[in-house]
Amino acid sequence: MERPLSPRAQAKKKQICEAAKKLFLELGFAATSMDAVSREAGVSKQTLYGYYDGKEALLVDVLEQLIQNLAQERFFALPEPLADRMQLREALKQIAEAVVTSLMQVEYLALVRVIISESPRFPRLGQLFRTTVPEQMLKRVSSLMRQAKERGLAQFPDAESAARMFVGPLLTYVLLDGLFAPATQPQAPSSQQIEAVVDLAMKAMAVECV
Repeated sequence: MERPLSPRAQAKKKQICEAAKKLFLELGFAATSMDAVSREAGVSKQTLYGYYDGKEALLVDVLEQLIQNLAQERFFALPEPLADRMQLREALKQIAEAVVTSLMQVEYLALVRVIISESPRFPRLGQLFRTTVPEQMLKRVSSLMRQAKERGLAQFPDAESAARMFVGPLLTYVLLDGLFAPATQPQAPSSQQIEAVVDLAMKAMAVECV
């Protein structure tokens, strides 16, 4: 079990992480060396390798820190136990708003572009990104769906499929109006568009009356 870092060590690790993020965004993953990170962070290579054993570990930390900073745990947090379909709808709406707000931040989209461009040369980058973002998001939404089904508030074959059905339309906004939009002008969906996605999901999961 790893010992918790001291406040000083946490600050040093954050300093290194911020330097790596800056270089990844400016130069790309392939062109960023550990030497460059060391210089940008103002630390020795010995200090750098004391926290990270390579660029992949740095990228994972950059992704995780970015998620924490942008989402502030909103988008991975599970709501209180659901009592009725109105609460289910509100929970889905909150998740949808958090997802698009978080994933359409300019800095986040820029980092995703770096990962996409570098993945053909570094296939593991795609897997690292998948485990730090999409899988966590689907896991949380699946848990919500499972709770809704267990409480008789929704009906569907399995929770993961229901989660993908709900998240998929949101990601089209992230993809088309964020990732493929001008670098500084992502267009997040309006509250009406988000509610339309939520309402379609609610109708798709409607419980049949007996």
